[in-house]
Amino acid sequence: MKAQSAGNKYKKGMATLELLIAFMILILCISAVVMVTFGNQSFAVSSQTNNEAISEAQKALEDTRALSRQDFDSVVSGPITISDPMYNGQIIVDPFAATECSKQIEAKITWDTDINEPQVIDLFSRVADVPEALNLGGDCSAVPPGPGPLIKGANGVNLGGAKTNGLDVFNKIVYIALENAPGLAFINATDFNNPLEIVNGYNVGSEANDVDVARDPNTSKVYAYVARETDTDQLQVIDVTNPNAPVFKYNINLPEVVGSSEPEAHRVYYYKNRLYVTTKETAGPELHIFDASHPANPLPKLGVAELNRTVNDFVVVDQEIGGTDYAVAYMAADSNLKEVGVFDVTTPGTATEMFSLDMTGGGDAYSLFFSSISKLLYIGRLSNSAEELYAFDASDSFTTLTEKAKRETGANEISMRAAGGFIYLSSDSSNKDFQVYNADPSTGLALVSNSNNSNKGAGVDYEDQFIYLIFNQGSKTLQVYYAP
Repeated sequence: MKAQSAGNKYKKGMATLELLIAFMILILCISAVVMVTFGNQSFAVSSQTNNEAISEAQKALEDTRALSRQDFDSVVSGPITISDPMYNGQIIVDPFAATECSKQIEAKITWDTDINEPQVIDLFSRVADVPEALNLGGDCSAVPPGPGPLIKGANGVNLGGAKTNGLDVFNKIVYIALENAPGLAFINATDFNNPLEIVNGYNVGSEANDVDVARDPNTSKVYAYVARETDTDQLQVIDVTNPNAPVFKYNINLPEVVGSSEPEAHRVYYYKNRLYVTTKETAGPELHIFDASHPANPLPKLGVAELNRTVNDFVVVDQEIGGTDYAVAYMAADSNLKEVGVFDVTTPGTATEMFSLDMTGGGDAYSLFFSSISKLLYIGRLSNSAEELYAFDASDSFTTLTEKAKRETGANEISMRAAGGFIYLSSDSSNKDFQVYNADPSTGLALVSNSNNSNKGAGVDYEDQFIYLIFNQGSKTLQVYYAP
């Protein structure tokens, strides 16, 4: 056998090394291809899963919207039925994100990945309670003010220092009840930075104590119902379909209190084709209920009731209590023993007080708001030795009002509204005339903000994302805030 030379051995060793390197490169390339392939497959699966979850959430929202049109009250938090067991779904209705005629719905879909990392898809929408909006005469916002910082309008409206008694906002027109002539002011607030008075208001012939505006569902005409500070013809009805050219319709007398000590109309509220009017405490009945289903003609009277107190604020709602539907009136009054009253007004001719609450501290109840979604009754009081702001569970209000939270505000809470998780308060404290609190009792009704307009607040209302305040002192009568 011939012996190999050293050079040949070197060449064969290099060839072997090159072959090993080539194998390593091939293996790395194959591994990279496999990793990319499986990575793309994982991404594709993840993308497909996300799309399926979004589709399930969208379907849940559509189903809930359809349900709301059939039975708004049945739209509640609960699980979603999904055919694929890998997904879990839930509809969430936040009671503190609601308005008087809408709910916010959240469709939440969750699932786990192969590495046990939870995934979630959240979609939000809002459903409107059309029947309730009609019950309120269209005076209802489907969208609440937002949680963003309040933006104060650049300019307010100065009505020359006129004392204000109340307001109502309808389609960006602010109707303000005045102590002096003309009695009713109209403000166009379409541009919240520059609200403008329409002509010179409307002369109701006396001081106006309160105003409520509602649309007639039969004709779509809009009417302003004005409580007048007069001994007779205490209620005035005005067609304000065109606020630039309001039309007087008629006055209505309250004969049951003529000649009494306080026969003047004090507060007025429209709900479900009825008009509710109160006087201050008088020798006759303080509550008067009218049929407002055909407001173009004088309203027929349906009934009266003795309240034996001056009601400073009230609302009327349809509410299920103990499995039965009732028309319920919640009232905040100046009574030392019955600051809060709950009345069954289902049958106007036999309106009955079902429950009353004696609040500690001695301060009169002056403002209130009832949430039909959360069944919470918020009460604002005049400053006293106890707290001024309260939240009560009113789900069984014919039997009891259960206190859920209270807090000291240090002010006379003259007027309030609640929507979208917040309570908006107008007080006559000149250094905190506009206050905002968290509406959730679990927060202790936490203070969100105090605003100083250097005025004495006299009333508050909201429409969509705008908040309207009236004052009794200073250079502004009306100020508008934007809450995005």
